[in-house]
Amino acid sequence: MYDIEYYFDKNGYSAISDYFADLAKKSIYSKTIRIQKNKIFAYIKALKEYGTRIGNPIVKHIQGDLWELRPLNNRIFFFYWKDNKFVLLHYYIKKTQKTPHREISKALAYMHDWLERNNS
Repeated sequence: MYDIEYYFDKNGYSAISDYFADLAKKSIYSKTIRIQKNKIFAYIKALKEYGTRIGNPIVKHIQGDLWELRPLNNRIFFFYWKDNKFVLLHYYIKKTQKTPHREISKALAYMHDWLERNNS
């Protein structure tokens, strides 16, 4: 069993946490968003239970320590951190076949920031 943490920047802001809170609010009024939210949290639950061993189509290795969770057209970047923890870094909505380099770069920057601030 793994734990899940959200990436927070040095100012305490987490885009992914805000995104999940926004989904929760909007899911009350929209069936489509409710399905999306339920799928995201089902995938996170599977990640907590099985880790990256669950494989495609739920998770995909991107590069180095970076992975992506793949619920519907959402993509959530994460990495494994010590003590059986995964850190959810960044999300985007998939619109093209190939993962945009800018999204990978942003996730890698967040990962490096997390590691610098938390590897004491």
